[in-house]
Amino acid sequence: MIKYFTCIISGIWNLAKGLFVTLKNVFVKPVTLQYPTQKLEMTQRYRGLVDLYPEKCIKCGQCVKICPTACLDLSVKAGEGADKKKEFGHFKYNMELCCFCGLCEQVCPTQAIYMNKIYEIAVYEHGKLHIDLLDKDKYDEWANPDVK
Repeated sequence: MIKYFTCIISGIWNLAKGLFVTLKNVFVKPVTLQYPTQKLEMTQRYRGLVDLYPEKCIKCGQCVKICPTACLDLSVKAGEGADKKKEFGHFKYNMELCCFCGLCEQVCPTQAIYMNKIYEIAVYEHGKLHIDLLDKDKYDEWANPDVK
């Protein structure tokens, strides 16, 4: 008979503990995001795609030299006129080869090259993997995708 009442008391105690956990979490804000319309803010240390501030770049080529996969391609033309400043021929980024190591960002003396926070980088066409870093609208497709 004592075992019977012990089981009943134990069951009531376990039920009370379960209800306490439930009541404690009823008023907590949910952590679920409605993904296509709501997006998670990436952390400060996240390394996404390579991006460039062209006005800061001094065209030294250190980022191209240090890249272990040779995903960056920089072409510089000699400037014309009195100041003879270097000008961009092109600055291409091959996303297909990039290992997202961040060495290009670390070696840049003017912080002109950086890793952005874009994390949705799937493409359907192979040609979209080759990006011109001098283009202002290069990442508009990924930064502002259309939700259907």
